[in-house]
Amino acid sequence: SFMVLSAGATARSTPVPSTMAAFVQRSAIAQKFESDAPTPYLGSLRALYTGLPASCEVLVRVEFSSVNPSDRSPTVASSTLPHVLGSDMFGTVVAVEPNCTRLKVGDRVWGDIGANTETLAGAKKTKELGGYGQYAVALETQLGIVPPSMSDSVAGSLPKVALTSYKALVWYAGAKNDSLWKRAPKVLVLGGSGGTGTIGIQLAKAFGAGEVITTTSADNFDYCKGVGADRLIDYKTQNWWDPTVVADDSVDVVYDCVGQDGTGDRAMTKLKAGGYYVTITGQLASHVKTGVKQAMFINSDTNLDNFELLDALSGLATAGHLEMPRLKSYTLDEVPAAFAESATGQVVGKLVINVTSAK
Repeated sequence: SFMVLSAGATARSTPVPSTMAAFVQRSAIAQKFESDAPTPYLGSLRALYTGLPASCEVLVRVEFSSVNPSDRSPTVASSTLPHVLGSDMFGTVVAVEPNCTRLKVGDRVWGDIGANTETLAGAKKTKELGGYGQYAVALETQLGIVPPSMSDSVAGSLPKVALTSYKALVWYAGAKNDSLWKRAPKVLVLGGSGGTGTIGIQLAKAFGAGEVITTTSADNFDYCKGVGADRLIDYKTQNWWDPTVVADDSVDVVYDCVGQDGTGDRAMTKLKAGGYYVTITGQLASHVKTGVKQAMFINSDTNLDNFELLDALSGLATAGHLEMPRLKSYTLDEVPAAFAESATGQVVGKLVINVTSAK
């Protein structure tokens, strides 16, 4: 069976089935694969959420998504249940609202639709999501054009970790505006082999870092060197905060992707005055060193209108500064197994979900 998408959109779209395969949050505690979830429609975001930017809606046939730690048990308001999970998405535009100006049917697009938003009913905090469905609706302002050189699976793996690390370095560590980055700064990336760390290393180099130090296990040294790390610390045998491992007052930027207790205060001893400490895990220092800036942020708070960042990332990818060299693929019905692997905290690179494939 096929559905009419919405008034004014049908002339610009291909037929879309009324149901789809998806991995769905059914209740506060139940998640399951469904072969016949209802397909979303243009206008469905405005029917569910308030406070959205002025943007048209776009229907995408999703091909790849991925697993990020925040995808495993996101905040989903009860009024939006059942709800398709998944933040990252890569796919092809199949329909747009008439007022769309940037995107058109047939465009290859990517985005992170795991945005924090509020329900129209009762203004409850909730996450948008939808990447683990064979079709997803997104705001045009949330989607970028995928660089032609990028493979489909890589495009599905990157948006959340790339947006996160871009914001960490550009918004919170001065990468585009502090002259520090013109002086080949020394950057310490904690957790270099995970998704955000993999991108953090590459972007630090692209933005001008002279030396990138990272923590990982010895098994992953070659992987981290491959994305640009200059110096590797095996966290199983050495502590980065030991002055004999990383000298005090020797680092310009610390980017924390791990979240170990005490990280903020330990980072302060390593940082020079004028430096930056950025964490995506909430491990802030209790005492901030004079002249050092510290920040913690939540990527999902700023993902309703971010196409300009996706376009910047596309440019970096085209220039050879953005790749995801290790992917492990699961099918849509295997999301629980992918979640279990993610929960080990030992994933190297990214776990991707092939949304077109389900048993």
